[in-house]
Amino acid sequence: MNYFIIREGQNYGPYTLADLQRYVGSGEISLADMASSEGMAAPVPVSQIIGNIAAPPQYQTPAPAAPAAYYPDAPNLHWGLVLLFTVLTCGAFMIVWDLVQAAWMKKVQPMSQSLYYYIGAAVILALVYFTAISSTVGHSPNASGGLLNLIYAVLLLVGRFKLRTSLEYHYNTVEPMGLKLSGVTTFFFGGIYFQYHLNDINRRKLLDRMYASNR
Repeated sequence: MNYFIIREGQNYGPYTLADLQRYVGSGEISLADMASSEGMAAPVPVSQIIGNIAAPPQYQTPAPAAPAAYYPDAPNLHWGLVLLFTVLTCGAFMIVWDLVQAAWMKKVQPMSQSLYYYIGAAVILALVYFTAISSTVGHSPNASGGLLNLIYAVLLLVGRFKLRTSLEYHYNTVEPMGLKLSGVTTFFFGGIYFQYHLNDINRRKLLDRMYASNR
């Protein structure tokens, strides 16, 4: 039987029972997340599914303890350098850095969708430049420029807030860091604001490792 995880009105999946158990173990799916499948009258918490359905035989046999889940560290370029490079490249660097942050988040939390929106925004922005150059060379009005710019802005903002949601979820459940991100600052500063917090998270994780190694 396949299951779908429901978050923010969207379905993710399908997942088998073994998939659910694995993702719960790694922290990517919470026991409080709602799940549904064919034959269910209404979604139920993942905890009920795992508690009510026996695991496949291979998961019931004794096995060595699994190593703790490993999550790659966030991109660690100083936020001030991100801002500097963005200014020097007239914003081009920020487009690339958005993709870097979102691609990392996709590795950490596979259900994160920010990368798709950032890719879409980058494609639309390329079309904006292409149509602008074409209209300039051809001395013709750029009728689609305004619409393309609007689509770009929408995709960029949706990508930012999707990434914000993924960051807060991960760093408040899987790797608890008490991360709280302002919606207003996310709207205006996006990746630079995220990078400031990611730098701080990397610093705290490094101190924790140094402390653990010295114990």
